Amino acid sequence: MMLPIAGCITLWTGVERESNTAAPIQKQAETEATQSPLPPQEIKNVAVAQDSEKEDIVISVSAGEVNKSLEENGKNILAHATRELKSNLAMKGFEYAPHESFELLVAYLELQNAYIDGDEGELKDLKENFYNKAASARQMTEEGKLKHLEKLGEDIEVKREEIQKQAKTEIFEVYPTIYVVNKDDSLPSVAARHEVYNDSFMWPLIYKANRDQIKDPKVIYPGQDLKIPRNMTMEEIIEARREAGAPAPEKLPQDAFIPKRKK
Repeated sequence: MMLPIAGCITLWTGVERESNTAAPIQKQAETEATQSPLPPQEIKNVAVAQDSEKEDIVISVSAGEVNKSLEENGKNILAHATRELKSNLAMKGFEYAPHESFELLVAYLELQNAYIDGDEGELKDLKENFYNKAASARQMTEEGKLKHLEKLGEDIEVKREEIQKQAKTEIFEVYPTIYVVNKDDSLPSVAARHEVYNDSFMWPLIYKANRDQIKDPKVIYPGQDLKIPRNMTMEEIIEARREAGAPAPEKLPQDAFIPKRKK
């Protein structure tokens, strides 16, 4: 019945002392055990309890190491996830891919909760889900940017065409203010010329502006320099067309001259 006691004491003293002192100590232990007021069974229980305490300490240390490892792993996962989320914000993910970017943010918050709860299994699963969301958000953001650039390109092309068309129109619409009469010209034929009014019914405007040299509107002479009015009002144009006998004085031909400042 004393062997467990002797064995326990010998195991402990073997760590602290050299082997040549084991026999005297063992003998002393047997003597103390014989003189102990405790029954042999109680002495055995004390030895077992001491061993159990040692095991608890070992288990506690191991659990602490596991928790420390989980904490470090969780910190690394959150650090990488934070960088990924910042990258999405820098790419303007919420502008070009708002749905995918919002899902990424939700996945990030779930990661944080799993880390706080210390759930290692959940943390690993959510890590994979987060990076899948990050890849999707990155792809959709890039596609959204490309579509935006394409739309900008289309808008720029349309604007360029408008500018070019306007420039060409302005080049061709440099209307003269003086016309030199040629042979066989008449006031209606002069008014009908594209660079003049492009409307034969507007000839009274030329006649009124040149009464100092035109006595009869039916008679003009080659070489005459006729003034071509450009700053008349729409009312004056309509009145001139009415005087010339236009069937619908208010309805000007599509390409007829209209003063820009008087539209």
